[in-house]
Amino acid sequence: MRVFTSPEEYIQGPDAFKTQLHRLLRLGNRALIVSDSFVMQMLGTDFVHHLVEQEIASTTILVDNVISGELLVEAKEVIKNFNCQFVIALGGGKAMDLGKMIAHVSNLPIAVLPTSAATDAATSRISVIYDEKGNFQKYDFYEKNPAIVLVDTNVILNAPQTMLIAGFADGIATYIEARSIFEENGRNTRHEKPTLAALSLAKSCHDILIDEIANACHAQRKGMITQSFENVVEANILLSGLGFENAGLSLAHGFHNVIMGDKELTITGSHGQIVAVGVLLQLLAEQRLAEYPFYHDLFADLLLPTTLKELNLKIEEINLQQFAEKILETKKAGNHISPQVNTKRIIMALKQLA
Repeated sequence: MRVFTSPEEYIQGPDAFKTQLHRLLRLGNRALIVSDSFVMQMLGTDFVHHLVEQEIASTTILVDNVISGELLVEAKEVIKNFNCQFVIALGGGKAMDLGKMIAHVSNLPIAVLPTSAATDAATSRISVIYDEKGNFQKYDFYEKNPAIVLVDTNVILNAPQTMLIAGFADGIATYIEARSIFEENGRNTRHEKPTLAALSLAKSCHDILIDEIANACHAQRKGMITQSFENVVEANILLSGLGFENAGLSLAHGFHNVIMGDKELTITGSHGQIVAVGVLLQLLAEQRLAEYPFYHDLFADLLLPTTLKELNLKIEEINLQQFAEKILETKKAGNHISPQVNTKRIIMALKQLA
């Protein structure tokens, strides 16, 4: 079956965290905010005040340095005592992942409010679960996407530009991975056949990012919200989110999962920065050699990593055969790996990226 899934509502624009919170009222008037101490210090007072203006009462759980199992116990107690009707995930990847997990276990709707455009996690019904040290463990798949995704581009504007560029890399990966899946009649993250809409969204994401990233970065440096900036934010969050969830993930994210799941490695780099190297690895392993220089130079121009060394991954310190086998094994987690890609190809690609 062809299956497509999405959030119920997506809203994006300047000052959305001030002017659009009335949209949350359809979910209830008592909310559990899942966030972290940094975000709450930066935004929390004003955000809670604007909730109160809409007659939405709230209480907060922080996800700093927590173990997911312990967080669930705490969240259940807070939800019961405060009579929460919905969850607000406010922050970055960890707040979004754990907020979705809490909402799922508690059978509550969730509004996701990302504070950067560094990843495409906001729209999906997927959480990436890490242990307390940040090592990748698994994907959790839920029955429902977020009810609402609300993006304040003033907040995104004030986040570090490295986050916008990391999200760009994640968005480029969306199409590179989706294309391979479609070419080989593969399956998406839910093991369903992707729709044409999914590929179209992934391709649109890719093309918008290529066309607009330079102008968007220039606008952000000037402190200006322009059409290009808004377009890149939407591509990073909405188009990439719908694209990856519905078209599927492949080797670029398999690479990320392997190195983030290895407790012995001390990787430096954000999700998007790691995925940038994963894209180059996938292009080499799939032998798309004519395309490789374009993406290598594009990433280098944006100061994204293009080598394993830049991630603090030294091939002389790892078993390349085992490492390549682990990437292939991410098929079990839902990643599509081309049948043409084997350990030999991956090892050769790793050596080229060293």
